[in-house]
Parts: sequence; structure tokens; C-alpha cells
Amino acid sequence: MSELPDMSASADDYIFDATEENFEARVVMSPIPVVIDFWASWCQPCKMLKPLLEKLVAQRGGKIALARVDVDKQQRIAMAFGINSIPDVVAFSEGRPVDRFTGLLPEKELGEFLDRLLPTEAQNLVQQARGFEDAGDTETAEKLYRQALDGEEFLDEARVGLARLLLAKGEHAEVTKLLEMVNCGGEIGDEALALKACSWFAGRPGISTNLQECADRAADAHGKEKARALYELGCCQAMRGDYPSALECLVTAGEEDAALLNGPVKEAMIQCFHALGDTHPVTSEYRNRLMMLLC
Repeated sequence: MSELPDMSASADDYIFDATEENFEARVVMSPIPVVIDFWASWCQPCKMLKPLLEKLVAQRGGKIALARVDVDKQQRIAMAFGINSIPDVVAFSEGRPVDRFTGLLPEKELGEFLDRLLPTEAQNLVQQARGFEDAGDTETAEKLYRQALDGEEFLDEARVGLARLLLAKGEHAEVTKLLEMVNCGGEIGDEALALKACSWFAGRPGISTNLQECADRAADAHGKEKARALYELGCCQAMRGDYPSALECLVTAGEEDAALLNGPVKEAMIQCFHALGDTHPVTSEYRNRLMMLLC
């Protein structure tokens, strides 16, 4: 194997033998992409591929890990991946397989296979932007998110990051436009739904942002006026991120006024569900209560 580049991490940190005991921690949960090399001691092509893979992974300075799986010793892992012939190489990123090849590849093609796993320039800009955002330098973060989108217009991480900053500034029109194109599902998709919900509540016409004022109005009102006041109080609480309190006010408003329930109340509760996430226990509780009211 060729000499490794000078770095703080040792080869053992990113070139290792994968087993049932360490597969979850070192492959599935790895913060960097992992190339899984399925091999066996009796396989001649495997012996040819091994030094080449190790050299190319080492050249990438710890940005990619190499997990070597002996199919004879780790049969359950091999079965899980449907290994029928070797060498079989599976690229794993963010907890899932993303690319694969069987047999040998020329060094140039093998290098290209590895490079497809590395972050693009735009993705690197997003990582930098998040660092500045976490440090409180939102101006620099916004510039970097916009630079990333100049390079990759539909990069979800950049769209959500920029939307997060713009929402804090109250620039809802651009937030809506950015989030329209974000793919559903996953951590990024869930955050996009939550940001959409925050923007939706902040953009409600005629809803006071004064929590005490809304609470006083709800306490003094009666009949359908009380239902409307409770709806407005729920929206005001949701603007502040207090979704459990908001949902309680909204569902009570729906109990008071069926017409309000089938329109604004239902829509506002669904936005709260998006903000909390589908699996949140509060979402489950109030979704059931909403369904009972609608039946």
C-alpha cells in the first residue's frame, strides 16, 4: 500500500475490517461515506482490488472510509447485502447504499467511483454556512447558502438553510419559494415542513402577535366569538413555537364552532402537525382528537 498522507487520523480510523459487532457504529452511523469491500482469501480478483482500494481511499485523506468484509467470516452481513459474487463493492452514505459495482475496475474508474461519494463544492459551502450560522454570523451564512445555490439550484440543504435564516428575518415570500422545491422525507424534508409551518402562521392576516392580548380576548369572548378568539390565540402560540398549547386552543375552538373547525382550525392544526413532525406524541394525540371531531 502506498504511503498515507500526513494527517491526524491513522489508517485504522478509516480502513478497517467490518464485523457484525462494529457494522452499525462504523458503517451505518459513519459521518463520512463508507466503501464496503466484500472479499474472501481465496478470491484472486479480491487480492488485486485490495491494495488499489486502500491506496485510493488513503489518498482521499480520511474523507472516505473503507470497510472490508470477509464473506466467509461475516456471512450474515454478506447475506443482508445479497452478495452472490466477489469482489462486490457497495458505497454507503448517510446510512444507506448509494452505489455499487462487482468485479474489478480500472484505477481511473475506481477513483471516479470514490469521488462521486465526496461532497460537491456547493455541499462544502453549505457545511461552511452552517458553521457560521451556529456561531451567530448569519450574514456570512446567508451569503454562503446563496453561493451554494448558485452552484446547485436544487440543493435541499442550501434551500432549507437559507429559508431558516430568512424566516428569522421575516422574509416569508422567499421562504415559501425556497421550500416549495425541497424533497419530502428525511431530516431535511421534515425541517422544510416545520419551516413552512412557521412561515404559514407568521403570515396569517389579522392575527395579533401579542400573546397577552389574544389570551385576554379569548377569556372575555362568548359563543362563536370565543371560538374565533381561541383560534387566533392558538395561531399566536404557534408563532412562538408553543405547539402543544396552540393545538389545545385550536381543538377547543373547533369544538365550539363546526364551521371554523372544517376550515381555519383544521388547516392550522395540520400546520402544527407538520411543525412537530408525524411521529411526535403530541401530533398523534391531537390528530386523533381532530379526526374524532370531524367524524
